[in-house]
Amino acid sequence: MKLERAAQDLHAEATAESPEPGRLRQLATKVKAQLMEAGTTMAATVGVQMAEQALGSIM
Repeated sequence: MKLERAAQDLHAEATAESPEPGRLRQLATKVKAQLMEAGTTMAATVGVQMAEQALGSIM
């Protein structure tokens, strides 16, 4: 699924040792566009998954 892959790429870049701001912006824009196309249910599911991943990387 394109949305899941875009979210994974964003997470990988955000948690990289030296994330590139331009790449983060590009990936975040891509995720946003994919979420807008996916609809509310899919957006909620991916949003929860992204939050869980972010929390996991913090802990």
